[in-house]
Amino acid sequence: MRIMYHFTDTKGYNGIRASCPWRFRASQPPGDHPVGAYFTTLPPGTPNLAKRLGIPKSKLEYVFAFTDAGDLTPLPGGRGEFIFYYPEDYPVEEARQIYHGKSEDYS
Repeated sequence: MRIMYHFTDTKGYNGIRASCPWRFRASQPPGDHPVGAYFTTLPPGTPNLAKRLGIPKSKLEYVFAFTDAGDLTPLPGGRGEFIFYYPEDYPVEEARQIYHGKSEDYS
């Protein structure tokens, strides 16, 4: 069972946790990456996490953790080993939810 993580800031955290099931909104990331909701297999505390994910450090404040349903697509290129996306909004029902809160409190 693989665990997926989604990192975000306060605004994103409050928006995602307010919905049941959790709903991760698809958006257009910078660069030539596909539109989607993005996730990673790299947990909080991974060295150089913001750099490896290509996100600002402020987006590491909060994390959502859930079990993988096998329906996410690896990002094209080398980072596809640990970055995955879904091309539309991505719901995560309660049975798959593991944790949400401050990244520093995840264990």
